[in-house]
Amino acid sequence: MWAAAKRTARFAITAKWQLATLKWRLILLGIATLVLFLVILVVGILDTLTGVQNELPTDVTFDTAGGLQVSDQVLQYRALVESELTKHGLAEQTNLVLALMMQESGGRGNDPMQASESKCGRIGCISSPEESIVYGVEHFASVFERANRDVQLTLQSYNFGGGFIDYVQENGGRYSKELAISFSQMMYQRVKHTGTYRCHRPSAVQHGACYGDIEYVDAVLKYLAPVAVADGGIMKELLSGLRSPLAIPLNVTSRFGWRVVFGQRDNHTGIDFSCTPSDTIHAVKSGTVIYSGNRGPYGNLVQVRHDNYITAYAHLSRLGVQTGQQIEAGQALGYCGTTGRSSGNHLHFEIKTGEWSGHIDPAPVFGF
Repeated sequence: MWAAAKRTARFAITAKWQLATLKWRLILLGIATLVLFLVILVVGILDTLTGVQNELPTDVTFDTAGGLQVSDQVLQYRALVESELTKHGLAEQTNLVLALMMQESGGRGNDPMQASESKCGRIGCISSPEESIVYGVEHFASVFERANRDVQLTLQSYNFGGGFIDYVQENGGRYSKELAISFSQMMYQRVKHTGTYRCHRPSAVQHGACYGDIEYVDAVLKYLAPVAVADGGIMKELLSGLRSPLAIPLNVTSRFGWRVVFGQRDNHTGIDFSCTPSDTIHAVKSGTVIYSGNRGPYGNLVQVRHDNYITAYAHLSRLGVQTGQQIEAGQALGYCGTTGRSSGNHLHFEIKTGEWSGHIDPAPVFGF
């Protein structure tokens, strides 16, 4: 009897311990699940904010005469900046320099162009905005000419120093993000022992490129509207008759160019048409599917290469074609949807000369 009671008690204790252990396991599992969910959510948000729709084209010009998006603090210096640029025969670059100033300081402080180092080799030797602009414009003009008026190379060299121009000329002669990263890596290895340089961007940490700002070109040019101008041959081809991407009347809900999305400035690289999940999306011309899949902010995306350009169809709910497939004008590519960075069902349609660059405003093609 006593042995049976001991076994019963031992069993009860064991069962209680197992229940307690199970409870803590479930709690830990719940915490781990919550942490995983938060990580996925953060990654998704970062992907949305830094995805491909915001990638800076490398084969597109920039509207340095219009499309400027800067603060009032910067705009107050327009007349002085233009006056100083005129002395160097560069008045047409006024908006570009104002965009540069926006990145450097937002137009605040006594040195809005952060030109102290170009004047005297150290920070803090400039005491007025006028002095900053005089020396800043002089430095810009010098770099601009040395860079053979290459806007991207000029901007990155304004940040890195003139040595970057020599580096680019020794490595193909044309600015690229890869060259900016490799130059920053090289220079950082030379100066990191000083403790003066730190990585301020996640991308810089990732690449170990903490000399200057490897994102400087992108950061400045976001204040200027990119302009991809179709040459005569492409425009003639576009206007020769494209099929509609929808079987319903086209209703524009968002045009090409700068806009505000989710509270942030965004360069809209295409045109949006309203549609519903029951609407099929159609190829505007015969061609070859070069991409069919999910692409970050684009959601489900189909890209079709034609003779001299590419058309893209984004946010689809379902994909109906595969990469490499030959398709005909009017063929269904998928269904209207709201995948990716989207606030409702619509078709985001693009025309461009490169797979991720050279965007052309589609509005004139469809008579808008």
